[in-house]
Amino acid sequence: MDKKKHYKIQIDSLDKRILNILIKNARTPFLEIARECGVSGAAIHQRIKRLEMHGVITGSKFIVDPLKLGLSTCAYMGIFLEKASMYESVVKQIEKIPEIVECNYTTG
Repeated sequence: MDKKKHYKIQIDSLDKRILNILIKNARTPFLEIARECGVSGAAIHQRIKRLEMHGVITGSKFIVDPLKLGLSTCAYMGIFLEKASMYESVVKQIEKIPEIVECNYTTG
């Protein structure tokens, strides 16, 4: 896990507009955001990099619809480890199984 400092950063109205656009569509090109906000593409690039650097934006993702791929079953399975230290080696093995799309670790 990334150990970023947890502090608030100041964002202005331009940052808010950029975030609102990205929330609607994270794949919006920088130049399109720039046109919508009335600033240069370089300004948008710098703002987005700053927001990423401070952890405000932590990435974007594609959401795959499993039904469109013919995957209609979802199963939850539990694995009990003898020691918590086994976690990393178990995850490495689980990552080799393409049908597993998510893995969570719980304690307690």
